[in-house]
Amino acid sequence: MKMLVLMDGTKWSQKAAMHALMLAKEKGEDLTEVVLFSVLDRNEVRSSAFYLCKQSNMCDRIAEHEAKIARDMRKNIGDDVADMILHLNRAGINCSSKIVEGKRAEEILKEINSDNYSLIVMGAFGKKSNVLVGTLYSEIAKDVDVPILIVN
Repeated sequence: MKMLVLMDGTKWSQKAAMHALMLAKEKGEDLTEVVLFSVLDRNEVRSSAFYLCKQSNMCDRIAEHEAKIARDMRKNIGDDVADMILHLNRAGINCSSKIVEGKRAEEILKEINSDNYSLIVMGAFGKKSNVLVGTLYSEIAKDVDVPILIVN
């Protein structure tokens, strides 16, 4: 069994990763690997930079804002992933991580289809917590044959 854990830097993805850790402990030798996967979504970076430049009235520096936001997002996600790898390693669970850039749903589907995953674990909400549960789920579920566990 190979498990894919989707992480986006939110408390919901952290809860999902902790739940995946508990599942991994239960599966024991049946589990071959846990892969922590995150997508740095360029559209999200651009919209955040645009919002910031509008608020600060400094749109002449939008490229600078975009670069800083991308660095900060990559660092935050990287820190969360590194922390979870530490927990998994302490529990004796084989794990790896991947952080890619692109459109979130497309990159997740590409990863799911590139390997032989038995389970996908994700948080119930993402960064836009004001929307209904399952926004990302609805984008990927129709194209996936692997069970998806949504952790609330």
